[in-house]
Amino acid sequence: MRVLLVTWTDQLLQKLQTLNPKLEYCAIVVDEVEPAKKILERVGLTKDLLYPLYDLKECVRDLHYDYVLCVENGWGRDFPKVLTDYGVPKDKIVSLNFLDNGNFFVERVLRYFKEHAAEFDMFATGISYTEVGLDITRFKKKLFNFARSSQDLYYNFQVAKHAVLWGGGHSRLKYALIGLSPYSFHYDLSRSSNLSFLMLHYLIAFEDVHNFHMPADKYKTLLRKEYFSMRMPLEPFDLNNPFYAKTPLKFMTPEKRLKARADVDGWQKRCFPETCAENVKILDEYLTLCEENHIRPIMFLPPLSEGYMKHFSRQKLDEFYYLVKQACRKHSAAIFIDGWKLQGITDADFYDVGHMNIQGAAKFSTFLNSVIESL
Repeated sequence: MRVLLVTWTDQLLQKLQTLNPKLEYCAIVVDEVEPAKKILERVGLTKDLLYPLYDLKECVRDLHYDYVLCVENGWGRDFPKVLTDYGVPKDKIVSLNFLDNGNFFVERVLRYFKEHAAEFDMFATGISYTEVGLDITRFKKKLFNFARSSQDLYYNFQVAKHAVLWGGGHSRLKYALIGLSPYSFHYDLSRSSNLSFLMLHYLIAFEDVHNFHMPADKYKTLLRKEYFSMRMPLEPFDLNNPFYAKTPLKFMTPEKRLKARADVDGWQKRCFPETCAENVKILDEYLTLCEENHIRPIMFLPPLSEGYMKHFSRQKLDEFYYLVKQACRKHSAAIFIDGWKLQGITDADFYDVGHMNIQGAAKFSTFLNSVIESL
């Protein structure tokens, strides 16, 4: 496979030693060329492969490659957008993370739950709104929160299948909290080029890359085989923050408020109408899985800030409510809780336009707990 590697000189040696040595490089584009020369010499690559980052446009235009491989660092998640602006087709761009054991977060969380499944009464799935919006200490029943930033409905269902497999046979597992977002039915992580670096996490956890343009078996050949045997230690494990997304109490700054409209517009553009039918089917299968295993499915839309709710597309929101209503009609055990209509939640309960702070999470979780206890 012939690749054009775009990365940073920082930790370049570790990156090259993690990538498959059989990769053929047409160029290695870095921020600092001089220190990178010694690194290439150490791994047996010619320094003629090196180009400065400001020549990236000419490299992708003039060189022959099968894929442009971006190994992300810092603002590196902007690389895919830059490349598409330069005319590189999206199906020729592959993004990876830092290539450390942080790519094993999903695998670690699944491994922990597998070992402790008998301890839990409920599990939750969802995107980042659910990840930071649930405070497990506010629930009387023991909850495991699988929700994670950018985790779409497809991968939430994959997680749920494992949770039910490992915990469904235990009498304690009785509820599935299914966190949704107003764009859940149109969102597909594997089609989102600026988030595609996360695909490695799900490749490791499930050996599955959904609709990603590079098949899983080919994707794996980008890295040394030894890489996939890495693991993150289970302990210490914070049940209320398994993905390290929650922070000490903070509030929306004026800068965050100014970005509110742009953030909402950004997520509305990350919609893939062609995947709506697939996601409707996925939710149907998710609810069926719960019912067949005597697990009560509780769908909910977490509260979002006033600016988010005001500027989100009314047409998309109406479609969301319609599809959720149809799902509830088909699955009598399922219920839906609309956090957008919850009284007492204000902008002081958020740290940005879409994410509750720990104060807001406590409020919303207390409310959810009261609903669950009343069932």
